Amino acid sequence: MDNKKLFTAFLLCASLIACSASPEGPNPGAINPGIGVTEVKLFDAKEKVEQNLGKPASETANPFNARNIIVQYPDKGLEISYLNDAVGSIVMYPSGKDGDGVEWQVYQGSTPEGVWPQSDVSTIKKKLGAPLKELPKAVVYPGLWIRLDSKGGVESFSISKDEAAQLQEN
Repeated sequence: MDNKKLFTAFLLCASLIACSASPEGPNPGAINPGIGVTEVKLFDAKEKVEQNLGKPASETANPFNARNIIVQYPDKGLEISYLNDAVGSIVMYPSGKDGDGVEWQVYQGSTPEGVWPQSDVSTIKKKLGAPLKELPKAVVYPGLWIRLDSKGGVESFSISKDEAAQLQEN
């Protein structure tokens, strides 16, 4: 191989490495915006969720609404919010500790496009396109809120029909 071809091959490889963003997530299609994840769907009964996921590591009642219960499965990267014992929202976390000191494992699933809680924001925008709305601490797509931390990294993914529908109405 002559030097020109070798140099061209080197540039191609270097540009591919430089342009590669966060890796695609596992299990494409496990996250379905506006619907749920493989293990849990919006409006599922609490009993069905516990059959699929087992007992949660923690359960907390919302002090402002006694009908709202929040349960956490840190080992699965999932937090479920129930309203009247039916799933109202599903939150997926990247790996790491949250502000309460809970150690989370990353949720092992991604959207059909390969976006998951370990994705960076530039990869998310590249794969999902322009968001419905960009807020200082969130990027919003139909049925999928991506909350950002103070440094602009992904803090969590949240599936809820209500939030996206409200934004579309405004």
